[in-house]
Amino acid sequence: NLVSEQVFIYGKHAVLAAIANSKRVIDSLYLLKENKDFNLDVKLLLNKYKVDINIKYINNNFIDSILKKRVKHQGIVAKSNKLKLNNYEQIFYKYKFKNGVIIDSITDPNNVGAIYRSAKAFGIDFIINSKKNAITENNALLNSACGAFETVNTYVASNISNAIKSLISEGWWVIGLDHKAKINISDIINKMKQQDKFIFILGSEGKGIRRLIKENCNFLASIPNAPNTNSMNVSNAAAIVFYETYKMRNNIIN
Repeated sequence: NLVSEQVFIYGKHAVLAAIANSKRVIDSLYLLKENKDFNLDVKLLLNKYKVDINIKYINNNFIDSILKKRVKHQGIVAKSNKLKLNNYEQIFYKYKFKNGVIIDSITDPNNVGAIYRSAKAFGIDFIINSKKNAITENNALLNSACGAFETVNTYVASNISNAIKSLISEGWWVIGLDHKAKINISDIINKMKQQDKFIFILGSEGKGIRRLIKENCNFLASIPNAPNTNSMNVSNAAAIVFYETYKMRNNIIN
């Protein structure tokens, strides 16, 4: 179904990053008529990347009608093909990869987008998502990711548990985040060596990581927080863990 393989990308950061991504095929670009200075910048960017895209100058009502909702589009929308996502086994041929993330059943596009932003900020090499019960690419996720979706490598797995077993057999440490776990995540990261390759698993907003997936992890670890508080938002947890990893990889001492 060709329609399901296309997506409207909105927001300056998301669309400009899509234009700069050579793997992204964009059919049409919709620009708000009155944003003349910004529209000129967009045309210069298209020339820079030698991208030939059909430009349509429209009004706010037209943008609301194509997006079917009112959002902060910032006067720019791109009609694009979705990116082709490779199977996670491609990772085994990427010898420089050391930091990865598996997303297990996270369905909130804002959380997934925020995880992409943090992954980009702290040098996470890739994200593996499930083919089922997950958001791999939609316009809300792309907007929330602010362009990071275009540059952080994304892979898919039809069965997360099987993927974990394969990754462990290929020398990866797999660490599940679980707010009930007794081990502190920073203790695990600080024991890792520079050459170690490890992957964090982030669970859904309410239920966390599924039981079978927990059983297949090398470690389960938690982020210590104040007593009598609930587990933190998954994208906030991701940012903390990615930062701890970044510090370890780059010998940053508090």
